[in-house]
Amino acid sequence: MLSVLAVFDSNLQNQKMVTNESGASASGAKQPGITKYNIAIVEDDRNTRQVLSDHFAASERVQCVLAVDTIEKFIRFHRDFFDLHMILLDIRLYDKSGIDGIPLIRAREPEAEIVIFTAVDDYDAIFKAVCTGATGYLLKDLPPHELENRIIETLDNGGALLSPSVAKRIVRYFNKGIQTGNQETKLSHQESTVVRLLTDGLTYEAIAQHVGISINGIRYHVKNVYRKLQVKSRAELMRKGNFFE
Repeated sequence: MLSVLAVFDSNLQNQKMVTNESGASASGAKQPGITKYNIAIVEDDRNTRQVLSDHFAASERVQCVLAVDTIEKFIRFHRDFFDLHMILLDIRLYDKSGIDGIPLIRAREPEAEIVIFTAVDDYDAIFKAVCTGATGYLLKDLPPHELENRIIETLDNGGALLSPSVAKRIVRYFNKGIQTGNQETKLSHQESTVVRLLTDGLTYEAIAQHVGISINGIRYHVKNVYRKLQVKSRAELMRKGNFFE
């Protein structure tokens, strides 16, 4: 059965088609037992979009099937058969904030990871993104090969994509002592240790060795931090209406 995956780039005024025959990938035959992940990129900087698209075109594990510069074009060109596993989403876009577009993307891709990939590094953006439904937040200081490795690790094993500086802000946020009256919004000792080690730039493997638990255990704790952050930021948003303004 013939499946067609399209990479749309409206700024280049073209539509690049990648055709797969019965599981064959754009870069060659699919290797048995290896999952190839489909991602989309929503990025209004043409050079960044092109560099990432070109990099993933040569990847054996990650395939960019949609690359656009606005939320509106993501909605227009999105197809269910893309079977997206992850969306890399910039914040500062032409038509609207990437954060404001998260609910629109989530409506079409309820199971995909939505990872903010941006140069914006401030409290409001991080917490509003997580509160709105982002499952990861990366800063644009990663070279493409490292970004690919992080994507593969996350999709293979679960967990959340989180830049060290973002982890540091999350620690500070939880340490501010905002009382919500809900014990579930407080970080456990183990969770605090994991996030603090992330702020030092340690890998999941290194943290697992330091803490003395499995890598999957580390991923579980990072996921819990995101869940608690969402609960806490929502509670704060309700208590103080201008929290994100």
